[in-house]
Amino acid sequence: MKIKFWGTRGSLPAPLTARQVREKVVQALAATRGHTLPVDETQLGTWVDENLPFAVRATCGGNTPCVQICTDGRELVLLDAGTGLRDFAHDYREQMARRTRPAHAISTKYHIFLSHFHWDHLQGLPFFYPLYAPDTEVVFYGGHEKIEEAVRAQFAQPFFPVPYECLKAKISYRQLRPETDEIIAGLRVRLCEQHHPGRSFAYRFEHQGRAVVYATDSEHKHAEVVAPGNPLVSFFSDADLLVFDAMYSLEEATYSKVDWGHSSDVMGVELAARARVKRLALFHHDPHHSDADFEKILFNMRMYAELYHQEMGRRLNGGLKFPTEVLMAYDGLEVEL
Repeated sequence: MKIKFWGTRGSLPAPLTARQVREKVVQALAATRGHTLPVDETQLGTWVDENLPFAVRATCGGNTPCVQICTDGRELVLLDAGTGLRDFAHDYREQMARRTRPAHAISTKYHIFLSHFHWDHLQGLPFFYPLYAPDTEVVFYGGHEKIEEAVRAQFAQPFFPVPYECLKAKISYRQLRPETDEIIAGLRVRLCEQHHPGRSFAYRFEHQGRAVVYATDSEHKHAEVVAPGNPLVSFFSDADLLVFDAMYSLEEATYSKVDWGHSSDVMGVELAARARVKRLALFHHDPHHSDADFEKILFNMRMYAELYHQEMGRRLNGGLKFPTEVLMAYDGLEVEL
């Protein structure tokens, strides 16, 4: 499997402002002092990658949640339908336009798994062009009862000018049951209910011996994380990648934003360690955070993961280190499993 992130922000989109772009340009130019830059553009790109920090040369992006699971199958699998969904659709259409492939080799079936119905996880749907294309099939999945009602609401007047009845794709809906395995698009799928206003669901996908867990929009309190028999530890167990809601700091999650339905980066590290997760991707970023903020958070969480291993790893995992890597999810990140 390969996992590609198309949207990683939480709550609402957060595009870069003109001021933030200017700051990056100034910092990049300042970093060139004392260096002789290559003339060749390819070599210049390599210099940028090797000498500028991520917060200067790139961005975590501003799209709301959408993640793609890529397998060797022809059917497309997407997790949530935030504004990243639009970028995915346009990128896929451009890829297909560049390829000379027979029509039957181009996917016209999309599987979209919804964690819940808050707007940041649905607001890309009206701009998802496959919904307007005939000979296209779109299947929505979720743990909630009224999936169709939630999707239809995104096209309701006066909020969007195109009514749901104008969609030309073949659209269907399937409610999945927690702790029940399903085989969908070649993936073994299971979901688990989480703690979030309005209910949300985490998904576990397995394929050819690899596992990814998508667990966004859930609050994890420390007493619950360390409690014996925590069902989420079992659900996350031995995953190759855990995509985790790390919207808040530990202080925010514990005091100022308690019961808001989101978790902290620290709880992500602790849960990943207890579940023997290989790689942890921090996700559902606070829209107020800058790329510089994310760089600091990632540094701190990598340090915390190392310290947590030194203090707890021997007792929890027989000396083995989990998670082996902490990542900061960003729009465009690809993770091979």
